[in-house]
Amino acid sequence: MNAPRRDALLSLVLLVGVTLWMVQAHWQSIDLPKAEQKEWLHERVLQNEAADPYQYKLWLISVAMEGISVKGDVPIRTVFFASTLLSLLFLTWAHFAWLRALANERTALLGAILLGALANALFLIYYHHPYEFWGVGLFCLLLRGVQRDWSWKALVILCLVTGLVWEKHALVPVLWGLYALQRGRPFGANFLRGIAMLVAALAIPLFVRWHLGTDRAHIDGDTPWAVQEWAKVAWFQAPFIVPFLLIFVTRYRTLPAWVRWLWMYLPVLVLAYSVKSYILHEARSFWALAPVFTATFCCWWAASAPPSIALPDTPGSVEDPA
Repeated sequence: MNAPRRDALLSLVLLVGVTLWMVQAHWQSIDLPKAEQKEWLHERVLQNEAADPYQYKLWLISVAMEGISVKGDVPIRTVFFASTLLSLLFLTWAHFAWLRALANERTALLGAILLGALANALFLIYYHHPYEFWGVGLFCLLLRGVQRDWSWKALVILCLVTGLVWEKHALVPVLWGLYALQRGRPFGANFLRGIAMLVAALAIPLFVRWHLGTDRAHIDGDTPWAVQEWAKVAWFQAPFIVPFLLIFVTRYRTLPAWVRWLWMYLPVLVLAYSVKSYILHEARSFWALAPVFTATFCCWWAASAPPSIALPDTPGSVEDPA
């Protein structure tokens, strides 16, 4: 076997290994001990009786999983396990594709290992829903699309598809528009394209909410700043955020412009959760930051490592396309 094929095989084995680390941790920490809780919530969603926001976030994927369970004559618990396996496999691939838009293959593999480490930490105590990893994976593809300068029509379609399982990608059209202005693109045409992307991103989540009704009780919308558990916020969030925030602050100018724009997710998510009076210590809610953190790390590594290790294997893959 020649060296390129051997390296490709090793890369594949490593990515599969990262996926199985995450699957194992999720099954052991969440799927198995909380199987009855997941099934109970699944039934509540199907009966249109779950609390806000879970009724709306879970409805489409719950209907899909119930259909698979009934038509395939398999227990819903088995469908949950399969969804975890397949969605984490998809997330690993999509995340690797995102990092390959920024750095060479080995640096992207290092980022995949970092994703596995972050995921295992996030799995320790938090309940994860079936839509979560499908959404983050599609989000990674959307980030790759912007970095690779895909056509706005392709981005509109991807925004719409991601809306089937997620809603946190709705900030991407706004950042895409600002990024386009930074690159000197015409304002008028790109403003309209950004609006089209935003409408596509919000269309399905808003339709689901309208279709099901909007009179649900909020699950945890009663935690204003004055009663946040700040010691818990610091303990859970600081190890997740601070290392990458330090890289961002100290190496800001070496990062691609698109990665710099993506850091807007941090203040926007904190502001959104604060306005909604949601708990801030639940790091699971900030999954959108994970591919931003791994991208920041990989770009810093690629810029700082010796050329023999970090040089991109495709021209211009580390530098910003602008």
